[in-house]
Amino acid sequence: MRKTVGDNLKLFRIRSGFSMAAAGEALSISAPAILKYERNQIIASLERLQDFANLYNVTIEDILDVEETIDIKFMNFKCHNRVSDIRKIKIKDLITIKIEAYFHLLKLADITYQNKFGVHMVNTLEEAESLATKLRIFFTIPLKDPISNLVYLLENNNIMIITLPKNKVTEGFIGYYEIINNVPIIVVPQAENSYEQRYSIAKYLGELLIVNNTKKDLLTTQFALSLLIPKTALLEEFDDKRVKIDFREIEIFSNNYRVSYKHIVQRLKDSHIITPSNAKYLNIHINKNNIKENEYYEVPYVYDKLKAKLSAKGILKVRK
Repeated sequence: MRKTVGDNLKLFRIRSGFSMAAAGEALSISAPAILKYERNQIIASLERLQDFANLYNVTIEDILDVEETIDIKFMNFKCHNRVSDIRKIKIKDLITIKIEAYFHLLKLADITYQNKFGVHMVNTLEEAESLATKLRIFFTIPLKDPISNLVYLLENNNIMIITLPKNKVTEGFIGYYEIINNVPIIVVPQAENSYEQRYSIAKYLGELLIVNNTKKDLLTTQFALSLLIPKTALLEEFDDKRVKIDFREIEIFSNNYRVSYKHIVQRLKDSHIITPSNAKYLNIHINKNNIKENEYYEVPYVYDKLKAKLSAKGILKVRK
């Protein structure tokens, strides 16, 4: 489908950080009038288009650019049940704007992303673990080594990672993933620390890669945990068939591999290094003492890097 001038006016307004009321005040018109321009109910004159362009730090040509828009289907959009339909629409609008802005920067920079990974028929937990192993080999990361920064790794392999700030609009948003124009895209909420964000991104990567109609959630969970916590690393660190594990061992592993305590316990149990009863005891210890992992953060950087470079070259106007 094609964009409209109104679509562009809305995109540039939100990207510039203006509410409709603020934009209207700056242009000496009402907020309802701004809405009518964005809905194409009022056709802007050239003079008015120049006003909008000056306010949003773009050109008239940018506003009049109505090439094919990005076709976002939102088939894999996840929110908590309590999120209203109206708020879901607002979150989807925000995601659309961020994805379109990202593709716009790639176009200005003459960069073409390609999907390097394809899809894979996976039917068993062993096959899911094998796929994670093959991906590590593709990334040239030894099976016993941690992935130091998952976001950095995926962005450098043409996967678009976007984080949404946590606020009243995005509250309850869980995540979104889709392949658009042959580009894998993963959107997650910004995390207070990156343990759950890291796991969510790994799991959504599995959702993009794995084809299975009956037990996909189980398989993508296995894929994510295998990618972040390879069995080879577990055996290297914990040995085989342990009767007892000191919690300090789990803390050290968590600090090195940047995975949550509970996911480590789950992998130890699933790999038969500890018994289910030992796993239960460790989880009780974590919950009872409200033990939290050390904080660390993984932040997407490619979009901001492109924006800064294009601004420095004078190709992109950035609002101060």
